[in-house]
Order: sequence, then C-alpha cells, then structure tokens
Amino acid sequence: MAKVGIDTQTILGQKTGFGYYVDNLVTSLKKVGTKHSYIPLAPQNEKDFSTPQRFYWDQVSIPRLASKNTIDILHQPAFSVPIFYAHPVVATIHDLIAIQFGEDISFWSRQYFGRFMPLTYRFADHIIAISEYTKKDIIDVLHIPNDKISVIYSALDHKVQKPQDTKTVNTILHRFGIRTPFLLYVGTINPRKNLVFLTQVFARVLAREPNLQLVIAGKKGWYYDRLMAEITRLSLHKKVIITDYITDEEKNVLYGSATIFTFPSVYEGFGFPVLEALACGIPVIASDKSSIPEIQGDAGISIDPTDEDLWVKEICRLLHDTHLQKKYAASGVKQATKFSWDTTAKRTIEVYDHVLKRYHDKEKSKDRL
Repeated sequence: MAKVGIDTQTILGQKTGFGYYVDNLVTSLKKVGTKHSYIPLAPQNEKDFSTPQRFYWDQVSIPRLASKNTIDILHQPAFSVPIFYAHPVVATIHDLIAIQFGEDISFWSRQYFGRFMPLTYRFADHIIAISEYTKKDIIDVLHIPNDKISVIYSALDHKVQKPQDTKTVNTILHRFGIRTPFLLYVGTINPRKNLVFLTQVFARVLAREPNLQLVIAGKKGWYYDRLMAEITRLSLHKKVIITDYITDEEKNVLYGSATIFTFPSVYEGFGFPVLEALACGIPVIASDKSSIPEIQGDAGISIDPTDEDLWVKEICRLLHDTHLQKKYAASGVKQATKFSWDTTAKRTIEVYDHVLKRYHDKEKSKDRL
C-alpha cells in the first residue's frame, strides 16, 4: 500500500472548477481505491490564495507537508509541480488558459501561471489531461511527449441534481428576480467566456421574445464592468440578471428551471457547466470550440461562437420546438452518464501504479550499480 498525497487547497474557499474536480476525485479515490491510502494536504488557515501565496504553497509548503507525512507519490491536481521534490509526482493539467489567454490576467499572475507553472510540468513523472483537446494543447504548446500524458475525463459533481422541492425553487428564483422562460449561463465572467457576444445575441432574440430573461450565474470576475457596459448600451439591465457566486443549491435550481442553457465560450479545458446542464436535462446550445464538443457529443447544438445570426436562429427555433427540447433533454441526460467519477478514480489509480512501478524499478537499478 502506498501513501498518496493530494493537494486539496482548492477545496477551501469558494470552489470553482478546480475545487469541484479535487473534491470529487478525493471522495471517489477513497471509495474505489482501497489498495492505497490518500492523504489530503491543505493549509490550516488560508483559503483563496494570492499569486505569491500560491507560489510558496506549491513550491515550499507542499513538499514539506509531503515529506512530513512520508508520502510515496504526490498528486498536484491543479497548480504547479514542486521543482525540488525528490519523490514521484503526478500533475493534472486542466487547460493552458494562462498561456493562450495571458492578456486576460494580471502581469504577475501571467508570469506565474503562464510562464513559471508550465515549466514545472516538465518535473512531473506523469501528466493527466482532462480532455483530448487539453492533451493536444500540452503536446503542441509545451512539447511534452505523448507517452507521458494520459487523458482521464473529469465527471459530474455529485451535488448537481434537479431539485424536487417546489417551494425552494420558487424562493430562490424570487430571490434573484428570475421568471421563466430564461436562458442560462453558468461560469465566471471573463473575455474567453464570450459573454458580450451572448448579450448581443440575447438582445436580438429579445426583440422576438419580449418575455425572455438571460441569467448569468457565477463569480463576477474582473471583466464584469466591461460586460455591464455592454448590457447598458443594449438597454438590457432589466432583462439580464447577474447573480454573482451561487451556492450548490442555487445552481441546481437554476439548472432545473432554465429553458435553454447557453455556453458560447471560445476555450475550455473541459467545460463542467455543459456537463452539468446535460445531466439536468436542459437543452444545450454551446460553442463548437476546444473541448466542448467532446463533452457535449451529439446531445446538444454546437455552434461557432462568432456566428451571431446562427445563435439567434437556433435559440428561437429551440424556444418554440417542444419536441426538440424534449429530444435534447433526454439525450443530454444519457450523454452525462458517460462521465463517472468512479471511472475517473480507477484510471487515476492506474496512473499512480504505473508511476510508482517505474520509480521503484529505477531505484532497484540504482542499487545494482
């Protein structure tokens, strides 16, 4: 039995995609992986890190904690690999956003996440990519060899489910001022999410469907002011609702109540919100770029995220075609079942075993010399 240390700092504070990935992975590893013990490594006090705190945690604190706990193999599931750590390390790479969209983050964040962090991946013994698209990016941009990378898909957060309590649903919708029908987007607000484009599409749809609302659910982010300027320019402030960060319960209510889920992002390493929407039986219209088609498959409508005319056309068509809504709702639920945390955990354990075997074989070879 090996002791597997896992950096669980991202579970603390307000969880985003990384946090949900780590939380579900650790839970599932403990459920299916009884051959090893899994040791969470997390700070006692800090929750959301600044960039300097992130550097110190990744490069100094994590190696110390791993050594203190006599860890056999370390899994860094979200951020940089500790350069001076002597034992085996597995790293999960979710995307290369900080490289591909470096202009969207601050100077110091760009230096750390876009330059330093990618360099540290070369010190990993093996890399897990959460989609085929991310693996291709890793090979093309970071020039890491194919045989050092395994694609292991993420899966649906176990807390995502359609709510059954009508009173709770009505209370939460009323709290945000939401009425049906409405289009839903879930995620942070930044340029690559393409939300200015979505508001422009919505303005044109609204001219035909005056009772419709657009709900943007998630952390506001630094791009919020630019989005609000566009909403004001289009006179949509009474029709577009921005919730800011939402709880799991609130998110479930929105997924369970929305008419159509819209996701025009131009780049995603995986696209958790698309999978969540599919699982909740909402018809999905999403971008046809990056990893999103891998996740959605044929269970939704995939469109070029720059084609405003086509987005308007497909949203209007879907709003009035109840047969098509039911078709995509059913196919979405079926598609979501292809992504299982048990499978993700089992395949991750296979990577641990592979890396540990190579490490022990190498150590034995040294002893013979």
